[in-house]
Amino acid sequence: MYIVYLDESGTHTQARYFVLAGLAVFERETYFLAQSLDQLQSRYFPSETNPIEFHASSLRAPDERILPPFDKLTKEQRWTLIRDIYEVIAGSRIRLFGVAIEKASVDGDPYERAFEEIVNRFDRMLASIYRDSGDPQRGLVVIAESSYRENLEILASRIWSQGHRWGELHNMADIPYFAPAKSTRLLQLADFAANAIYGRYESGFAKDFDKIATRIHQEEGRLHGLVHRARDREGCYCPACVARRALHRPEEDS
Repeated sequence: MYIVYLDESGTHTQARYFVLAGLAVFERETYFLAQSLDQLQSRYFPSETNPIEFHASSLRAPDERILPPFDKLTKEQRWTLIRDIYEVIAGSRIRLFGVAIEKASVDGDPYERAFEEIVNRFDRMLASIYRDSGDPQRGLVVIAESSYRENLEILASRIWSQGHRWGELHNMADIPYFAPAKSTRLLQLADFAANAIYGRYESGFAKDFDKIATRIHQEEGRLHGLVHRARDREGCYCPACVARRALHRPEEDS
């Protein structure tokens, strides 16, 4: 079984972009990823005995707004910790999915469109594993608790029973589950992935995105795990838009 952990970024009204990111992890690897964050906690907070919830925006906050326990770290230590967490993602076998939606480019709730995109692409990833290896895999979706829960439960019920705009689901083991991010390290990693993708599209800050870009899911050499929806995608040279244009470009004469 593969489990995809979802978290969002850009929910505040001032944000131009909304981002939903998912980390698809093979079930046996969740323990080792959680251990990696536990080890970082031991290194940076040796006196803390209770699990600390790592949250990207909390570590990036201005000095005067840093909350405990991160206020025990210097600014340099906080940025080093952020880098270390992204290195956990980059050095793993995670398959990263991300959807960045310019809010002005869609009607309705961008979360619903992003959720459909990721669930569809995750389901297709599972199908491709079976097609390529003959190894049937099922998928489970775990979502960080948020104010979207009620709407997502209704949307998920429809998708699981009737399908999405591109077709039906074939490889899901059960309905989505909701969990507090503080309860699982994997949702905390999803938070950092969402934050990196949000920074890339909202403000052009690509440093963290570039660190984890190699984990974006690909199929047959084609970037399949990143979606960018905006009013003017033809003028965009992000990896998702470049890959999309290359896919639809007529083949050159050999």
